[in-house]
Amino acid sequence: MAECRDFYVTGAIPAGIVVPGDVRIELFRGTDIAGTPVRSLESHVDPVNGTTPISAIAADYPNGTSKGTVMVPDLVREPGGLGETWNKVVVTPQYYSGVILGGVTKSFDTNYTDREGRPLEDLVAGDYTIRVTGLSGGLANLMAEKRITLGKTHAALGRFSPTAQKDRLTAFAREHDYRIYFDSFPGYFYWNSDGYVIPGRWVSNDAIEVSNDCPGTLIDTTGVAENDLFLYDVRNYSATYTVETATIIRTGLADSPRTVYHYYAAGEPIYTYVAQENGTRVSFNSTLSVFAIGDRLALTRAELRPVNSLDPVVDLADTTPKRLDLSPNNGIAVASGEGCLLYGVVAPIPATVIPGPSGRDGIPTNRIAGVAWSLLDERGTTIAASTIPVALGRRTNPEKPTDIVYSTYEFGGRIGAGVKPGRYLLRLDARDETGAFINGTHEELPFDVGSAPTPTPTITAPPTTIAPVPTPMRQPYRPHPTPGRVEAEDYDTGASGIAWFDRTPGNQGGVYRANDVDIERGGSAYNVGWVKSSEWLEYTLTIGRSASYRASFRVASPWVGRQVRVLVDSVHRATVAVPRTGGFDTWQTVTVSVPLPKGTHRLRVQFVGDAQNLDWFEFRP
Repeated sequence: MAECRDFYVTGAIPAGIVVPGDVRIELFRGTDIAGTPVRSLESHVDPVNGTTPISAIAADYPNGTSKGTVMVPDLVREPGGLGETWNKVVVTPQYYSGVILGGVTKSFDTNYTDREGRPLEDLVAGDYTIRVTGLSGGLANLMAEKRITLGKTHAALGRFSPTAQKDRLTAFAREHDYRIYFDSFPGYFYWNSDGYVIPGRWVSNDAIEVSNDCPGTLIDTTGVAENDLFLYDVRNYSATYTVETATIIRTGLADSPRTVYHYYAAGEPIYTYVAQENGTRVSFNSTLSVFAIGDRLALTRAELRPVNSLDPVVDLADTTPKRLDLSPNNGIAVASGEGCLLYGVVAPIPATVIPGPSGRDGIPTNRIAGVAWSLLDERGTTIAASTIPVALGRRTNPEKPTDIVYSTYEFGGRIGAGVKPGRYLLRLDARDETGAFINGTHEELPFDVGSAPTPTPTITAPPTTIAPVPTPMRQPYRPHPTPGRVEAEDYDTGASGIAWFDRTPGNQGGVYRANDVDIERGGSAYNVGWVKSSEWLEYTLTIGRSASYRASFRVASPWVGRQVRVLVDSVHRATVAVPRTGGFDTWQTVTVSVPLPKGTHRLRVQFVGDAQNLDWFEFRP
């Protein structure tokens, strides 16, 4: 099971017991029953029949009875009230069931304290022992124990409609070797201050918990788990969204330095536009993008439209011609007469929540309030800059308020309006409400603005000698004859966006080369490390003959789902699936087939996914 999550302890009443009686459920940290339990719950049955009375349940059951055989321990309100944790056990003639609060939803249903009012500890990953003791009736003196492990988690939360959205996510999970569990936790509809109403039909919240490495896995550092959190856009009636997603972030669980955020716009509607390239109508569906480890900002798409039609609001019935770039991190090319709308998503709230200026609005002052962007020319001079606001809420179509137009954590705005044709560097940084920079939000990418053809002017004045502006050219760092081996650190010389692209300033390893590509001592001598998704390196190869070559890549990564894309003269030729090798210095060689043409060609190695290392690659016939 996953750490810091609520779970049920349920057991069958032994055959032959007519009046069950009270039970106590205790949870101990470790593999032995020792010390004080971290959770202790007790039922409070009717002594006549030994079961929990309906009057003790704060719920509206059809016809005053339970729905089938289900009675919900979450909704026990007697004794102590609905807000207590220690009374959340029900006993029926067939079974007993109690809910153990793990920490994520601690501010939702209960006071998150024990019977004496002491705060409860979050159930972080590790080994635990459950003990169930019969206290009265036919269960008196009966006892059962079970050991469990709360492990590292990859959690996905949300309501899915249509089913295709769920299918897309589960396919993604299976592709990355995640174990999938469909949560049948009921959907709560808030009733009033006295309790909740169970829907007339027992409905699933359609949440998915994607778990990996749970059985037998212990946490590396107490309180720090590996979490993949899938943040969904769902409508207000989803308790899973309003409780789980918001509370996870506000309590800091989602802010572990080893957390990966996956943004999946399940609630964003499909919208239609006209493809500028051929005039056909295209439907754009929701997309999946990834916040890499330590990141809080990810770019999702660039919309390139005629300048006179720019509008930063998604139109559900959009008939405006446009081009859609779904890989803006690789660089954005704006044609003559076009404008650019850039969209992205942010991890919503840093771990430490600071109340807003009013003290009542619940919006922390250190939230991501805007994304500042600037365009720099080849000399490094800023020629345009602005800020795109980030709304941590949803925007809807005024004509259909239930349709979400903007995703909950999405931002979007115009980039580079009125900029002269040329090659620029687009730099983005997220800021809080005070204007302070927020770590994990720095992005840099090439931004090219095309020029319209103009008539050649007639020169009537004497010619003037103009000193040429040097252009950073790409040159081979060393010869790379093929067949042969290429060390990853021997990429071509040249500026960022020409011979290489790196998303972080400075060489974090501080060795071998003096630019922003991160190189460390390791592997065969040096290796490229500290990789962030969408970074790339280019190499000039001299290929002896045209053939399909066996390409071997020496790679390392402690994570699953990483890839290396191989492009030759900007044409995609192969994808290398990087396995989970066990660590950054645990190397494996992965081989793929790559067709290479004879002659001198430019080969690009592009990384998909953070946290992977590359030592060398080689081509053999």
